[in-house]
Amino acid sequence: MKHTDGSDAVAPRFFYLIPALSRNRFSYESRWTHMKRLLAGGKRQVPSGGVKIIYQHCDLLNKNGRIAYPVHLGDFVIDWFAHDTTPINRDQALTMIRENDVLICPEVIPRVAAPFACRRKIAFVQNWFLPDLATGPGKSYEDFGFSGLLSCSLYIKEYMASRSRLACQLVMNGIDLNAFSPAPRERIPRRVLCFNRRNIQDARAARQLLPPALRESATFIELENKYSQNEIIGFYRSADIFMAIGYPEGFALPPLEAMACGCAVIGFTGGGAGEFMIDGETALVSPDGDAQSLARNLERVLTDGGVREQIRGGGTAKAGQYSLERMEQELIVFADSFSRSP
Repeated sequence: MKHTDGSDAVAPRFFYLIPALSRNRFSYESRWTHMKRLLAGGKRQVPSGGVKIIYQHCDLLNKNGRIAYPVHLGDFVIDWFAHDTTPINRDQALTMIRENDVLICPEVIPRVAAPFACRRKIAFVQNWFLPDLATGPGKSYEDFGFSGLLSCSLYIKEYMASRSRLACQLVMNGIDLNAFSPAPRERIPRRVLCFNRRNIQDARAARQLLPPALRESATFIELENKYSQNEIIGFYRSADIFMAIGYPEGFALPPLEAMACGCAVIGFTGGGAGEFMIDGETALVSPDGDAQSLARNLERVLTDGGVREQIRGGGTAKAGQYSLERMEQELIVFADSFSRSP
């Protein structure tokens, strides 16, 4: 195998680690809900935007002749979105990996990278608030043998610049704009959609702060974290308004996906979504956790059709800037930087 520049050195392969998320109890789950999910879900991994991005990286790298593997750190199945790459397990990766290969490790599990015998280990930071929790007080990714960082948003790249001496490369998240697209005929007026994964209490509090007659005139959907990508697209297309309530966020895929499907988006940026949730242009933005501000914006978007259509149009246009093609171009630049490295 040759490098893309034609040299005879063996091109690096990319091994992306994926933790077994489904065994954990999530903040939005009761003990009973957690046990019920484990018993009923079998080996199915719960939907996660971060995992979807990893699979997209692997699909795009393999499509472009760079070899990449998703490495499952447990016995689970990813079946809630279409992907072309077949995963391998930890033992297979440990046997296969060479010194010249590249390990991509989620920011939250830095210690897991230690046994892999390659000299280039990259911490993939997809949420800015996790590194301090994962590395522990007074430590950084350098202390765990990492040689670089990868971020999925400009917000994370800038945040990590003050917390690590390692170079941080950016591969901006993208979405499939052929799949995430508007369907105005499917839209149900005054239907308000949000996910119940995190901070659902803020959405409920905002709803209760609405004037009673206005609250009763709208339909509120709290979406559980169990649906496939195609099902989620159907929910987005049927919604008039999407409430983004996740924080903190490194990028926040749901509000961008909702914009692409024609929703008028309001809510919190969590930090990372601030680059596409622009107040008054593409969304109505509230400070993270401010239920009163969220209620005011919810009332405004329900009662002012001009504002609603303005942010709907602005959001859909903005989402068009975050294509998979853009992500693919940045990913190839990232991958080929390792072929040029000594």
